[in-house]
Amino acid sequence: MIRLLTVLLWGFALCQAGAAPAPAEDMRPCDMPDTVSCCQPAAKEACKPGSVKQKVKRTGSLLYRFIQSFDDYDTTYISPNYYNFTAMAQNTNYYQVYRLAGSDADGRTQTLYLKPAQSMKVGPYFGWRWIFLGYTFDVSHPRRLGKASEFNLSLYSSMIGLDFLYLRNAGDFRLRKAVGFEGVEPGSVKHTPFTGMQANTLTLSAYYVFNHRHFSYPAAFNQSTVQRKSCGSFMLGLGFSRQRIQMDYTKLPAELKGPAGSETVVEGLRFNNLDYNYYYVSAGYAYNWVFARNWLMGVSVMPSAGVRKIKGEKITTHEVLMDLKNLSFDCTSRLGLVWNNAHWFAGASVISHLYMYRKHRLSMTNSVNYLNIYAGFFFARKRQYR
Repeated sequence: MIRLLTVLLWGFALCQAGAAPAPAEDMRPCDMPDTVSCCQPAAKEACKPGSVKQKVKRTGSLLYRFIQSFDDYDTTYISPNYYNFTAMAQNTNYYQVYRLAGSDADGRTQTLYLKPAQSMKVGPYFGWRWIFLGYTFDVSHPRRLGKASEFNLSLYSSMIGLDFLYLRNAGDFRLRKAVGFEGVEPGSVKHTPFTGMQANTLTLSAYYVFNHRHFSYPAAFNQSTVQRKSCGSFMLGLGFSRQRIQMDYTKLPAELKGPAGSETVVEGLRFNNLDYNYYYVSAGYAYNWVFARNWLMGVSVMPSAGVRKIKGEKITTHEVLMDLKNLSFDCTSRLGLVWNNAHWFAGASVISHLYMYRKHRLSMTNSVNYLNIYAGFFFARKRQYR
């Protein structure tokens, strides 16, 4: 292999130096036996510097066309974005609720409803095509800095979409309700601090929009296009999520925990750690309703079904297919209201993620909800629309 590469490089150098091929038809090029050289007339064109540039240019053109196909749509249904950039101000309101239900061998059930402190954030955003980047400041609970962190990213094009969500709360929870605890009214513990729980949520999902030439997801949730005629589409996606909860039930209020040494908390709620991965396929439907000029209401529902795997647990293919306890169902839904005249826009959207877990004597529901209110404008008109 090294000898062949050496010969090829030598032949290429001779060609660049102006060496001519041997005149005899049966003579091997460059007088090098058992080699193939760019001194051959057929290969000489490939040695030209321009051919490499053409290949690079051709590859770049294919990649550009592939990316452009993400926004291949019928302009009678969808107006394109005439500008390169977007500036926007947004208010984000985040609301999360955990429901933990446990039982014991006697069938007794207790349920805890908990939530982290609600947050209200404001901040600027800057966008290019499908991508929005920005930073919001929590103006409601600045003391929570260090106790909680949140990152939420969504990329919308007409053909495909991507969602990434990460949430972490290090013990800043409040009780909302407690059901099934003897002698305790469900609402009597409302707003009681609970520092015995830490939670992490991570989700990554991607989906394909089938009717992307007539239906625009960005029109409802990214403001980068304008839906002119009402239309809907089926969607199909893949995803992964991880839920992790660390729990110390001994930090519950005394009226829920019971006297020391004879706690009344059921066995199902006495867990220390819940850590599982969820691999799923999602399918759903979305619809954009154009009820007036420049006005749009969009709604989508994407339920998912997949396999749940607890950390450290080994699951065989047979168990996945035959044991329904390893199956799980989650859901992501969206609702948006937008006014967009292709230069200025304003609107609101609600995005909700629902995660569910059920196994043995414990069930968990994690509901993550966002309310976004925004307004902005486009600038730097694209060359083809000037």
